[in-house]
Amino acid sequence: MRPIERGNCPNDSAGIPVVFKEYSRARRYLIDALGGYCSYCERKIEANLAVEHVLPKVLNPAVALEWSNFLLGCTNCNSTKGAKPIVITEYFWPDVDNTFNVFLYDNSGIVKISSSLINGNDKDKANNTIELVGLGVLQPKTGTVAWQEASDRRFEHRLQAFIDSYNHSETYRKSGVNTRKLLIPLIKTIVVSGGFWSIWMNAFQDFPEVQRIIINSYPGTNNSFFTHIP
Repeated sequence: MRPIERGNCPNDSAGIPVVFKEYSRARRYLIDALGGYCSYCERKIEANLAVEHVLPKVLNPAVALEWSNFLLGCTNCNSTKGAKPIVITEYFWPDVDNTFNVFLYDNSGIVKISSSLINGNDKDKANNTIELVGLGVLQPKTGTVAWQEASDRRFEHRLQAFIDSYNHSETYRKSGVNTRKLLIPLIKTIVVSGGFWSIWMNAFQDFPEVQRIIINSYPGTNNSFFTHIP
C-alpha cells in the first residue's frame, strides 16, 4: 500500500481553504494531490473513483466534509469497507503510516502481512487493514457462477501486475547500461498507467534507480519514507 501525503486542504481562487459543501466536490482535488489511484488496492481507476471517508460519514457526520478525512477508493474497496465502525489506532493508514513496509505482495495474488512485522499488535493492525477493504479476497473458481458474475477483479489485476513487474525486472536485470536507459521510460509509463505502485517497487528492490523513478512518478507519495533511496 503506497504511503501518501494528502497535503493541506486546497485553497480556492481567493487563496482561502475550500469549504466542501458536498464531499464529492473534493474528488478532483484529491486526484490532483494523490493521482487517480485507489488508496487501498492501488489500482488505477479511470472512472468512478470515489471520495472515501476514513471515518465513515454516516457514523461520523462531524468529519463528513473534512479534507483530513478523505482518501480515494475504488468501488470494491469502498463498498467492502462500507460504514464499519472505525477505531483509527487498530489499522494502518496510507496517509499516516509507512504502509509500504507493512504488506507483502507475491504470486498468490492476495495481500499478506509482511514478514518484517514482528510485533503482535502490528500484525493485528495489518490483518485488520487487509480485512477492512478485502485485500485478501480470492478470485472465485474459474467457470463457476460466482466467477461469471464477479465484479471484484482486484485479485486478477494484482496478479497480472505481479507477473508483469517481475518479467520487466528480469529483463532489466539482464540488460546492459544502454538498454536499461531505454527501459526506464517504458517501465514508468506502465506503472503510471496501470497502478500497483507497491508491486512494482518490490519487483525492482535491487534497482534503486528504478525505484526512485517509480516514487517520483506518482503524485502524493510520501517521500519522507524513502530518503534512503538515491
